[in-house]
Amino acid sequence: MALFAVDVCAANDAPNLVARLTPARSEGVRRARVLTDGVQARSGAGWNTQLSAVWAGPRSFVEYDLGQMEPIESVYLQADNNDSYVLAGSSDGSKFQELWVAGPTEKTGMRARRVSALGARARYLRLSARAGDGSYAVSELQVSTAPYALPAGLVTRSALPASVGVRNALLTFGLAVCAFVLFAAAELPWYGRAGLGLVPAAAAVALVSAVADCWPLDSRELSLLRSVVAAVALFALVRERLGRRRYPASAGAVNLTLTLAALLSAASFYDLGHPQFWNAKEVRPEFVHQPDMRVYYPFAKYFDELGYDGVYAASVAAYVEDVPGASLESVREVEIRSLTTHKLERVADVAGEIANVSRRFTPARWTEFKSDMRYFRETMGDRAYLATHADHGANATPVWVALARPWLAFQPASERALVVGGLLDPVLLAIMFSVVGFTFGLRTMLLAVIVFGATDLYMFGTNWGGATLRHDWLAYLGLGVCALRRERWVLGGVLLGLSAMIRAFPAVVLVGVGAACGIAFLERWLRERRFPTLRRHLRAHEPALRVCLAAAGCVAISIAVTGAMFGVGRWAEWWRKVALLDSDMATNDVSLRSLISFGTEQAPDAALSARLPLYLALFAAGSSFVIAAARRVRIHQAALLALPLIVIAFNPANYYVHFIALLPLLGEASRAHSPSPRGEAPSFTDLAISGPLLALCVAEYWTVLDPDIGRHFQYETLLTFAALGWISVNVGRTLWPELGAVGPLETAPVVDAPHARTELPVVCTSPSSRRSPRSPVGEPAETRDSA
Repeated sequence: MALFAVDVCAANDAPNLVARLTPARSEGVRRARVLTDGVQARSGAGWNTQLSAVWAGPRSFVEYDLGQMEPIESVYLQADNNDSYVLAGSSDGSKFQELWVAGPTEKTGMRARRVSALGARARYLRLSARAGDGSYAVSELQVSTAPYALPAGLVTRSALPASVGVRNALLTFGLAVCAFVLFAAAELPWYGRAGLGLVPAAAAVALVSAVADCWPLDSRELSLLRSVVAAVALFALVRERLGRRRYPASAGAVNLTLTLAALLSAASFYDLGHPQFWNAKEVRPEFVHQPDMRVYYPFAKYFDELGYDGVYAASVAAYVEDVPGASLESVREVEIRSLTTHKLERVADVAGEIANVSRRFTPARWTEFKSDMRYFRETMGDRAYLATHADHGANATPVWVALARPWLAFQPASERALVVGGLLDPVLLAIMFSVVGFTFGLRTMLLAVIVFGATDLYMFGTNWGGATLRHDWLAYLGLGVCALRRERWVLGGVLLGLSAMIRAFPAVVLVGVGAACGIAFLERWLRERRFPTLRRHLRAHEPALRVCLAAAGCVAISIAVTGAMFGVGRWAEWWRKVALLDSDMATNDVSLRSLISFGTEQAPDAALSARLPLYLALFAAGSSFVIAAARRVRIHQAALLALPLIVIAFNPANYYVHFIALLPLLGEASRAHSPSPRGEAPSFTDLAISGPLLALCVAEYWTVLDPDIGRHFQYETLLTFAALGWISVNVGRTLWPELGAVGPLETAPVVDAPHARTELPVVCTSPSSRRSPRSPVGEPAETRDSA
């Protein structure tokens, strides 16, 4: 890294007591050595560069031993502008007393502070930080026995941010891993492959050093990590397909690369374990997802009183009663969203509703509610707490409330309780991915994990780490698909129904499951001008029928149970809530409606109206493709192929598009040399399915660089539909090979019988109905003559 000297302060006869002094003790401070090297950053420079020491938090500090008691008259330091830095002194190194607090400054970046005529004495000096934004950094500290003596002999330099080193190390690591996969051929002896492995190992060591030097990583570096991980996995899949005959890839090298990518992807999803949120009360980072849980915790615990419309009004009322000196008048200009209309209003506009909301509670419950909300207000800070009232509230179903309540409702709000609740999601996801590995194989599981963690689609300021039951629907959905793959029809239907009861839109998978049954019924009429007997037709499609009936039973029981718990009217409230959400066009929506409005300056609703024919055409094309494809694949594949209907038929927020992590399960029989199970349905290669998804993850890095959040999600939408379209093309080329040649990179051939390319059995046939290759398309042997 190049450093350029631009200024040197004049020397002074008074000694700098800490010049070149090595810290006697340091805790939680990176690069403490630079504090006394006589070099500072340019005024206004970024806080985290190679010239600055970085504090991990307010409990971090660095101590110096001056060797003997010395007078402390003047102090100079350059530090990040919006924090406070505390210099304390001690005579024995155990009891410290504050000597000076360098407060925040108005100008941004690294700024100088100085003080003179302190009149203090100390042998030990301790420098710590507090308050501010938690990004603590100091480039230089000078201490003198003379007043007005500092700064002295100080060199000012420019330096690139430390994050640049991380980005360079990430790119180097990615290239090293790709080189390893490229040259580690199957014919190479093991010691040759081991020698090649030293290259990415050395790059990994350099990367760890760079990350440690820049910890914690900013969002840009985390996004680049995800992009590099996806690129490495994609390169491994491409390498596997290229040179298969002359220079075949080492299966071990490819699988090792995918395993490494999956581990890094999962770690990057949770920000490498670093807490994302700031505890304003204790001035430290924490894991609790406060913006989400300040809504969903009271929503689950006080659902009987709050319903879907009361959480914001009650939160403001609790604030007014709990904060000394606060009143509705003092917060009258605070924005608050009406949860019945979704319009932004002011507290002054809904003062009557706020004043009366406490009547929904018993006195004891209201006191408990205020205590719980006090926790969120204190840990978030008053300003951040009040700002959350402009969001859209909670939209989870009563079933989610019933499942979340045992974890949230029987203990007061606290960091410990919410951290434990936040662990439910990683546990559910771990179970789901483990079952995926058991059902579809280790390789498919690795690809699913990579896509899950490497996509930036879920990002909207944070991921869902630290929130409670935000990925439960995805876990149940994945487990349901695994059950279908194992031909556990009833269990699969129940799990799919449960997923739909959590977040509604997973119900689209049942369209794929049931499509073949309905299309076969119509095809029989078109072909013979008569309908088959209903009984025999349903018996021929018994697996799909059992799945749909099990899902319907789960839905009915769930509504009945939660209706008894909370009242059936809560379901009506929920329906109005989600209908309102679906009709809105929010900034972070990723859907066909968002795609239609891409590239126009019109309001989203106006753009949709102007391009309605295009929207309807794309809607019909996407839906028709899913239904037609479902006719030719197995049940679990049909369910997966129906997942894109979530963004076609609905208007989901970006984080619900995380369903793409399940699409790699389509490639479960995806070795180029492997036929599908029993040769009874087409198979898709990993590259045909996971390739476009990994390319999406790679490309998303450039959307993160766009500071315009609206444009960012427009590009995310465009890339998402491009990836889904690419997958659809690959699937179509396998299912309808007569429409075009199947290239070597896209699909795996179906190796079964000469007629396998044109006579693909119906997805919904039962195991016993798949034995005869003589059945006509879509008609099991046992029912071919049924009337």
